[in-house]
Amino acid sequence: MESSLKGLERLMARCREQRLPLRLGIASTEDSTGRELFPGQPLDPLLAAVFRRVGDARLAEFVLYAPEGAHGLEAINRTLREQGAAPFPSCLVFGQVPSLAYRFALVPGLADSQGLQPVVFIDDHIEKEVLPVASNLDRFFDAYARSIESAAMGTTPSPDAWDDMDFPRFEPERVAQDTALVEMMRTGRFDGLVTRDEESQRWMQQVLDL
Repeated sequence: MESSLKGLERLMARCREQRLPLRLGIASTEDSTGRELFPGQPLDPLLAAVFRRVGDARLAEFVLYAPEGAHGLEAINRTLREQGAAPFPSCLVFGQVPSLAYRFALVPGLADSQGLQPVVFIDDHIEKEVLPVASNLDRFFDAYARSIESAAMGTTPSPDAWDDMDFPRFEPERVAQDTALVEMMRTGRFDGLVTRDEESQRWMQQVLDL
């Protein structure tokens, strides 16, 4: 699965080229593919591959949690789940924007035939917002890298979108390029997970109309 991390490689390359924050942790020696951190929710194979490649990481305005430790993947998700609020019991948060309650999570219950799990964006403020982002983890990295590229060329609606990680909220057209994700949205796979507020529903419709 390591050879399939083209999106991660693209993101690291953009960070180097544009001198954005880039910090790679210590690669994990453990193959945690299929490991259940929580009952009935196997670890996504692409996330396991990323841990074997870079461990934790800072990639532009995104922080990938470490696989282990007091502030690692399992500890953070246990704390979020203990709070009992949706969507955390059905998701595995793998990273966030530093100092902001913008989180990104995998959805084990929506894994495809290869076990690859889609990614959702969670605005974890008082009024939570949940939006689909990518059909799998590496597509998320690729979309984020492309967002940075577009911002550098001045072709995004907001030239500073990548800087404060407004992706995906202000880039529905980029999310719509992920045809596998769009098909999941059309068939209602995210029903009950995506928030029902007017803004979230309008964003969903924008993606579907593109």
